Amino acid sequence: MRSTASKSGQTSWPLSQPKVCDAADRHPIAGSGAVRHWPAMASHLLAILHSLPVGTGLRTTRRVEIAQRALGCDSFSIVNVYPAALTDSNALSLQSASATFARGRELILRELEMGSASDVLLAYGVQLPTGPIRHEYRAQTHWLTEELECRNLRVWSFGGRPSHPSRWHRLVSREHPGSSVESRAGELLVRSDRQAESPSSSHPIDTIMLSSGGK
Repeated sequence: MRSTASKSGQTSWPLSQPKVCDAADRHPIAGSGAVRHWPAMASHLLAILHSLPVGTGLRTTRRVEIAQRALGCDSFSIVNVYPAALTDSNALSLQSASATFARGRELILRELEMGSASDVLLAYGVQLPTGPIRHEYRAQTHWLTEELECRNLRVWSFGGRPSHPSRWHRLVSREHPGSSVESRAGELLVRSDRQAESPSSSHPIDTIMLSSGGK
């Protein structure tokens, strides 16, 4: 079931379910530096994150809402490539990973096949796990790449990498000292699907999926 949050952002969702929040309005964020106009039809942002939050996940949810508003979407939902709580990416266990990754694919496909998503935000983090689980994690993101490539969706990332929303302030502080995530979201959300124009000969979504470094 998809539950809708109030404009105050105080609705709670079961951790096992995707989270949906309606936009407070459709106006661009003040000072974003970029205004995007989409057709006057319902649009929905599907944010694909890493794993379920250990705590409330409120900061992450609020930043996904910032992305939703910057992109002009009416609502958003959140799914995870690994739909279980983790203290960090290296806490992945081979014993439980296969079943959890399978559940992640199921939840992602359910959202994609509902047909409500117009935009996808890749935000599962850029830090790859170490050890034997690394191969399985990369297989999961490769599967995601193929699923998105066969669908007519606008695909976005923050700063051109699938940085987790809880880390967005680091990029903002580095490139725009003194600015906030909210004020810079419009210009830092980068489109990376095959329909997007790119001067590079390599496909941008492939770079996003294979990037590594700090989360």
